[in-house]
Amino acid sequence: MMFWLNGVERSVDDPQLSPLDRGFTLADGLFETMRATNGVIFRLDAHLDRLCIGARILGIPIPPTLRDHVAASARAAFAAGYVHASVRLTVTRGPAPPGLAPPPHSAPTIALAISPLSPPQSPRPIVAAMASARRNEYALTSGIKTLSYTESVLALAQAKLAGADDAIFLDTSGHIADATASNLFAFIGDTLVTPALSCGVLPGITRAVVLDLAQTLGVNTSEREIPEAEIALATEIFLTSSIREIAPVVRISTTAIGSGRCGPLTQKLIDAYAALVREECGA
Repeated sequence: MMFWLNGVERSVDDPQLSPLDRGFTLADGLFETMRATNGVIFRLDAHLDRLCIGARILGIPIPPTLRDHVAASARAAFAAGYVHASVRLTVTRGPAPPGLAPPPHSAPTIALAISPLSPPQSPRPIVAAMASARRNEYALTSGIKTLSYTESVLALAQAKLAGADDAIFLDTSGHIADATASNLFAFIGDTLVTPALSCGVLPGITRAVVLDLAQTLGVNTSEREIPEAEIALATEIFLTSSIREIAPVVRISTTAIGSGRCGPLTQKLIDAYAALVREECGA
């Protein structure tokens, strides 16, 4: 892993953060996980736009040089042999005295970690369980990619204990929301449906790309509420994220989805997504 702290490359074995950093003590911060190919981060501007929107809501200042720093670090990782890489950008409010109240003048901590990835392969079909908790679409942080992921950590651990690969959350009204770290799509009738942002889901970068690709392929799309019972009507379901990209779901709890294999529409979108990455990041 290659690691930068506040713009300076460091060893991951060295002490890094203040014990008073609010990201560490209060999960007071944001993050983005991105995929880089050949030193180019796919949809970097979209990731940073989402980060900046969240930072404005939280009141965390973002340095104007952040984009250049992230892009240059990805190129440095490629020069070091990282052809495919996971890029994790973390921004916290920085160190501050104890207490909940944000300090009047923040000095944000910016950490960037880049790890090698294997080349993209045919995705393994996913079996999902239903999470026992629910996404709170009314939370102040709904739709913001904050550091607070403990609920997803626990839901994923419970799913693994049940023999599943991931967990699917409902919102407080009983609509399908998302997986632990992925957006969800379902092909119902002749329409590719994904939960509306009002269901408490993150505005995923891959989610937006898939919606565009589906329309390019002539597939009807809809962002709307999906009642839990409607999942049984889906002929294909898949999850999306920057690292996972597009992964088919073949079963949710006891409900089998489609043929139990990657469906034809899902495969078309996987191929179209891969072609777009090659176009933007190089073959």
